[in-house]
Amino acid sequence: MATKSYKWFFDLTENLLTKDVTNDYIATVKTLLPKTVDNLADDIVKETAYNRETVIGVITLYDKKIIESVCQGNTVNTGSTLYAPALPGSFIGTDGVVDRTKHKPYVNINPSTGFRKELETVLPVFSGNVLDSGGAYIGLVTDSATGRTDGFMTPGNTIDITGKKIRSLNADGSGIGSIKFVNVETDAMAATIASLTINDPGRVILVVPASLTDGTYRLEIETYYSNNNTFLKSPRTLIYTPFTSARFQVAVAVAKMKDRENSNGFQQIFSYGSRKCSSMAAIGGHLLLP
Repeated sequence: MATKSYKWFFDLTENLLTKDVTNDYIATVKTLLPKTVDNLADDIVKETAYNRETVIGVITLYDKKIIESVCQGNTVNTGSTLYAPALPGSFIGTDGVVDRTKHKPYVNINPSTGFRKELETVLPVFSGNVLDSGGAYIGLVTDSATGRTDGFMTPGNTIDITGKKIRSLNADGSGIGSIKFVNVETDAMAATIASLTINDPGRVILVVPASLTDGTYRLEIETYYSNNNTFLKSPRTLIYTPFTSARFQVAVAVAKMKDRENSNGFQQIFSYGSRKCSSMAAIGGHLLLP
């Protein structure tokens, strides 16, 4: 029985699969944080008396046993998710000769009945954004202070953004367009960027505002840039999402570091930084085993 209610905010993106339909769009859910084992352990510790290291150890072993069980040929039902081994591709004849190039073992992953019931409480909410990429995308964000590309940033220092058609310009080709940090939870603008260190079609470098307080943010780059000789009639907004086909949603979580050696630092987490698949999670998808 569901005990909570949830909201999923989504953007609309043109459906490129329906060439004959001109007004057809699909939803792109604006996800927040890429939860890892560490994040889940923190959540559990807040609600229980368990030791954090113990929780992480149990979760890690739990994942290992799921992988081992499935690789042994078992189905695994965790209560939230059903894992079932599967083999793709067709076979010619009845000899069952395996072609390793096309018969690669994978896993069908599906939510349980309880999971599906909880999903019924989710309320989809249109963000009001209609995304038109025009081939533009943000490919990688690097925290210049640490060199990390897994979603961590340092306030007051620069981030190096690479991609395609990301140069930020005004309608007349001047200035730096509009670049801002928006609080994901309140949808309120938290900070704007007044200058850029580099503003090229394939690379933008900016200083992360040191004034950002604890919270979750998304970085929006609004630009009229199309190419060096052409400007858009209406602005395009780029929002960074490295793991989805939408490619345009950036969310940043800013949190004080719990670093034992530097308790005064800050740690920022791009909500769509590099995914760590330490916990197998997908809904109705496939997980290829390494």
